Amino acid sequence: MNTPQIAETALDGYKNEKLSDERINFLIAQANEQLNEISGNKELYDEFLEEVNAPKKVDNIILWILFMSNEDICRDYINAFDKDLMKVVPRSDVADLLLYSVYLSKVKKTELDGYDYLLEYDGEGMEDVDQYALTNAFLYIQQTKEVAIDF
Repeated sequence: MNTPQIAETALDGYKNEKLSDERINFLIAQANEQLNEISGNKELYDEFLEEVNAPKKVDNIILWILFMSNEDICRDYINAFDKDLMKVVPRSDVADLLLYSVYLSKVKKTELDGYDYLLEYDGEGMEDVDQYALTNAFLYIQQTKEVAIDF
């Protein structure tokens, strides 16, 4: 995963200018709600945990990223709970929580259970989420470097 290589200053700037507290709170609430819903179906929850080979102790943000970066799990979740999510959970939501988890770890020095596992995770879909997060960060960095030129 490449997202953790983003410089702390860029992560801090991105968090402060692009990821409002309101958006982060919404994403965390969404993740917790969906995880609670999934865990209510023990068979499905255990199947998802096995598929991502999640560690025994894992933060909800990390677990949600693992689940929702996997297209099969995402599809099964949507079908099992009859969700109207346009067939997929938006990659931007998963990418924003990935950037936020990296921000928490690198900038705020907050320990998230399962973070190291996430960094090494090579499951289907995670590379897409990582690239989406990187692209968002690079676009932000590019915008901060642009200056107006008067002719």
